Amino acid sequence: MLEELLDPDERARADRGRLPGMRRRFVLAHAAVRIVLGERLGRPPDGLRLVRGRWGKPSVADAPWLHFSLSHSGDLALLAVAPRPVGVDVELVRPGLDADRLARRFFPHRERELVASGGRPAFARLWTRKEACVKAAGGRLTEGMALPVAHAAAQATVRGPAGGPLTGPWRVADLSLPEGYAGSVALLGDGPFAVSSAVWCPVTPETTGPGIRRPGVK
Repeated sequence: MLEELLDPDERARADRGRLPGMRRRFVLAHAAVRIVLGERLGRPPDGLRLVRGRWGKPSVADAPWLHFSLSHSGDLALLAVAPRPVGVDVELVRPGLDADRLARRFFPHRERELVASGGRPAFARLWTRKEACVKAAGGRLTEGMALPVAHAAAQATVRGPAGGPLTGPWRVADLSLPEGYAGSVALLGDGPFAVSSAVWCPVTPETTGPGIRRPGVK
């Protein structure tokens, strides 16, 4: 079972999921992290010791050079792995979201204008850009609300206030995701990067088909 790959802390966090399907999605996402990182490091996934920073940023205790970030929303989870600090965020665009109110409360003027004209999808796109940078920095979300991310390009360099935790620079790229979702990935530095994507799926013993043997990356 995938749950057996998790450590006691992860299992306890999974048990706190009360909404339908929440626990299962947590176990799948965090087991996938261990499997993917274990393959990168050549180690068994249940032998990885994951530690969390002050604001929750995870890392492998004895492999701090392997940077990764996990985000999940709705039925979708994203894992980013990179050679430099990285953050990824995905958001389900929820019909009941009061995007205008949230933008007026948290976003700079230019971004409020974009949300006023683009609605919930625009808000979700801007939000994921900010949160991806925050997660790359290992900071708090409140620190990233003023980060200017109102660029029109699919990938751009953004900078926070000088001397602050999100000074950067951060290179941010929008992700192509299923309809109804917005997602972004951010890396420390201003050098452009390419996103190489793969789909991870759990494979049960009953699953048949050529090349399908175990959980892994496709």
